[in-house]
Amino acid sequence: MCRLPFILLFSISFMLYGAINCDAQQKFQMPNVSNLKSLTTQMTDRAPDIPGKETTMTFYSAANGEIITVYTYKGRNVAFSTHNNSDIQKTYRLFVDFTGERLFQEIPPGSSWTLPPWSR
Repeated sequence: MCRLPFILLFSISFMLYGAINCDAQQKFQMPNVSNLKSLTTQMTDRAPDIPGKETTMTFYSAANGEIITVYTYKGRNVAFSTHNNSDIQKTYRLFVDFTGERLFQEIPPGSSWTLPPWSR
């Protein structure tokens, strides 16, 4: 009977520790594009407060039909997207580095995003 409060206290502490230290959203590394075929490069506007199109989009193609787009500002990768060329609507995924740690968080497709503050 004396062990029950100790076990209960230990269990609650462990659960709280896990809840405090767990990451709310999974983070991903950018795919290695060095061995993929570079398709084209375009400019886009991802910062309304900076005049003109400031973000470079570089498109890459993998042998399996996957297309990877890397978004770069001032030489820093700020985001990337992936999709399969056969079904863009169902396979499109977008990832943004919100912290500058080169770890990217997935955001919902179709979400409006701007350059993260760390990249400016």
